Amino acid sequence: MYKHLFQALSTTNDGAFIINEQHQIIFWNQAAQTILGYTAKETASCQCYEILGGRDEQGQTLCQRYCRVAISALQGKTLPNMDAYVLTKDGEGRWINVTTFAVPTNNEELGQVIVHLFRDATEKKNNEHFIEQIMMATREHRNENEHPRFSTAPAKLPSDPGLDRLTPRERQVLLLLAQGLSTDEMASMLNISPATTRNHIQSILSKLRVHSRLEAVAYAYQQSLTDVSD
Repeated sequence: MYKHLFQALSTTNDGAFIINEQHQIIFWNQAAQTILGYTAKETASCQCYEILGGRDEQGQTLCQRYCRVAISALQGKTLPNMDAYVLTKDGEGRWINVTTFAVPTNNEELGQVIVHLFRDATEKKNNEHFIEQIMMATREHRNENEHPRFSTAPAKLPSDPGLDRLTPRERQVLLLLAQGLSTDEMASMLNISPATTRNHIQSILSKLRVHSRLEAVAYAYQQSLTDVSD
């Protein structure tokens, strides 16, 4: 069974590696090499934590001997995706988003194996950090003046092919997104229902060709979104 698994993971766009119950790498695909730089030959029989050495946003070690993620997978628990900061073979820092699960092999000697699928999440994390900085600056700005907390003034977005496709209402929604409002808060500010607000957001994502609210806000700020408090 595990040989068929190897074949299936050989062609996936995600980086993929498989470890045995002793945390030794027994499979490493081409996409993993593309993302992290190590070849399958270089990782063969290595301990996974020696190659990845992943850490979380607080700098705490994620990849280590007796890894809690691997143990949980072997216990059959459903695990959420996690982000890990790792170093490539060239020493470049990179964020990866990892999916982990265990697979029985029907091989008495091998037992269960643990599959790790991962993709480069560096741009996503950079966008998140960028948005956090924007939100912090926005909160500080609110605290420094006595103007109303939110503004529904006509959106003042620069001319851009993506932004030009937005309706005036969608521009208002995007600007409120940039101020950190929730769906319910935006609905209240614009006197529309949360469902209508969500429809506007989906339309914005489609028109800007992005996949999340964070990406939409980052797109707007990258296009020099102007101050919305006027």
